[in-house]
This record gives sequence, structure tokens and C-alpha cells, in this order.
Amino acid sequence: MILAGGVLFSGCKSAAETAGDTEVQESDAEEPAVEEVDVKEAPEEIAVLLPGSVEFFSVEQKGFDAAATDYGVKLTYADAEWDAGKQLSQVENFVAKGVDCIMLCAADNEALIPAVKTCNDADIPLLVTTNPVGPDPTGVYEGIESFIGFNEVEVGRLLGEMAEQLLGDEDGKIVMIEGNPGTPPQRNRREGFLEIVEMHDNWEVVYSQPIEGWTKEGSLAMMEDFIQTNTEFNLVSTQWVTAAVAAATAIDEAGITDDIKIVGVEFTKEAVPFMKEGKIDMLSYYSIEELGYVSIETAVKFLNGEKVPAFVESVKHEIVTVDNVDNFEPEL
Repeated sequence: MILAGGVLFSGCKSAAETAGDTEVQESDAEEPAVEEVDVKEAPEEIAVLLPGSVEFFSVEQKGFDAAATDYGVKLTYADAEWDAGKQLSQVENFVAKGVDCIMLCAADNEALIPAVKTCNDADIPLLVTTNPVGPDPTGVYEGIESFIGFNEVEVGRLLGEMAEQLLGDEDGKIVMIEGNPGTPPQRNRREGFLEIVEMHDNWEVVYSQPIEGWTKEGSLAMMEDFIQTNTEFNLVSTQWVTAAVAAATAIDEAGITDDIKIVGVEFTKEAVPFMKEGKIDMLSYYSIEELGYVSIETAVKFLNGEKVPAFVESVKHEIVTVDNVDNFEPEL
């Protein structure tokens, strides 16, 4: 109906012009050119969910950010403050927002299992970094595209191997300072270390305690309280380097002259003088920044359609001692 009216109107106009002997000339003016607009697609958005705020994640974030710059993706961060329930809610919020990918560092490897179904149901790819989800220490879990990190049970075994090198045939009376309770490194490093302890009939763990938030202050207070019990010990195994520094500080301040061995995971500027003075015996080094970089790189590869391994072990731990301490550059 509209088209017919339009045709009729056009015909009436032509008749009027003919009646008035008016010559109708076609315009020579060119139609204005249509300017082509370069519409750029928004960069893909990866939500990076961290379990809590410690210096480790500040360094890892440098690697995340460097990879995001190199590959042209947008990162949005969330901090769960060591609350697994809060982190699960953060996953749900990012799913509702419709991000392109979620990169999760689990506050609790068991409590975050429901996050897998949440992401899968929304068809949002889930990758996990540093702290795995599920019972497998390699982070392999159905519905997770890739885990980028370490087998933390093997890291615990590495602590046990350090203890073996230091104690030899000597009886072992061991204190364990563990990380935030329920986190994958705390659980898995404990498991790996105890596997080595159980191989030695003359070793025993005389005290063990997890520390909320992986804090130096909590480790120092724990070690000071333990020393007050006058329990005999000759080795302290720590699940992270700051706890090793705290243990060495407490032993030094207590004026204990016995030969107490201290081992730990990771390596920092703060620990260097303690190692050179023989107050910390062995630590481990790996590039935290590289771990962060490879995590985002792996996510980008997946988003680009590449097949990625279920477990990406990006870097290896190397043992640091007083003899080779100058060969390593701390990132923390």
C-alpha cells in the first residue's frame, strides 16, 4: 500500500511539470561519497581471579600484564581475599558479564570445583593458573581447558629432598610451617613433604601449623610460640620463603646456637643475606613473572583456536644454596 501511494505521487508530479512546459533536467551533481569507518573490535577480555593479596601475585601480575600487552587482550582482576565462597561468587559474576575467558587461581582446590560447571554451562572457557582446581596435583580436571603451574606434590617432595641433603643419616625432628589452610599449595606441598618424611624411620614432625594469609607475621608468631615450648628440633620446613625468613629471625632472636637447618620454597631479596650468613640453608628459584606470562599466553592460544595441553608446566624449580646464591636474581 505504501509503495503504491509512492508511485502515484511520483506520476502526478510528472504530469504537472509537462503541463507547464517546464523542462526537467537531470542533475549533474554527484552523490556525496559515503565515508568508510574502520570499526575495530574490542579486545578479548580475560578475567583473572586471584585468591588473595601477597607479593607473589604482584610479581605474577607483571607477567600477566606483559602478555596481555603483547597479545592485545584486556585483563580484569578480582581478589578473593582468601575466601573461597567469595571467589566462587566472582566466577559467577564474570560469567554473567560474559567475559571471553576466565583465568582462575583457586583459593581452595575443592571448594572451587563448582566453578567448572558454572563456566561450562555458560560456554565460557576456564583455564587455571598456579593453584589448581580438583584433586589432581597436575590440575587436570574435566571441563578445565588447561592448568598452568606446577605439580605441587613434587614441590613438597623437593622440600623433602632438601631435608635429606641437610640431615643425611641424622635423626630428624622437624617443624613444618604451612601456607594458608585449604589452598592447593598448602595441601599438596604437605602431602609431598610427608611422603619423604615417611621414608625415614628416624624422622618425625614435632610440630606443624598452617598460617592464614601466608604472612610473615603469622609465621614469626608461630615460631616464637613454638620455641617457648622448649621442644627439640633441628630442621624447619617452610612452604614459602617469607616463612623461612621468619623462622630464621625467631631462632636468631631466641639466641639458639644449635645447628638448625631451614628450607623453603621461592627466593627473595630479603632472603639473600640470611642465606649468605648460613641462617637459611636451601630455597628454590623459579620465575614467577614467567609463570604469569605463560598463563595468559596459553589462554590466548586457546581463544585463537589452538589446542593447548591439559597441564602446562611453564617453569622448573632450581635449588638455591649459599654456594650458588649469586647465580639467581630474585623477582620478589
